[in-house]
Amino acid sequence: MRTLTLITSAPSSDAAYRTDLIRRYLSAGDEFAELALLAEAARYDKANPGASLTDELLGAGLGDVA
Repeated sequence: MRTLTLITSAPSSDAAYRTDLIRRYLSAGDEFAELALLAEAARYDKANPGASLTDELLGAGLGDVA
């Protein structure tokens, strides 16, 4: 009998996920952590077309400069 397995690490399109990723990006301690989060955002964007989470991360990183 076949069963389905829920993959909980797959990106979802809810606002809580987006907010959490932005928070983690802003509090990242080094460039490697930022790059890993940008890669996660790119995967999210590919799975969820629309407003770019990658752009939101980069914009949030600019802060008041943007």
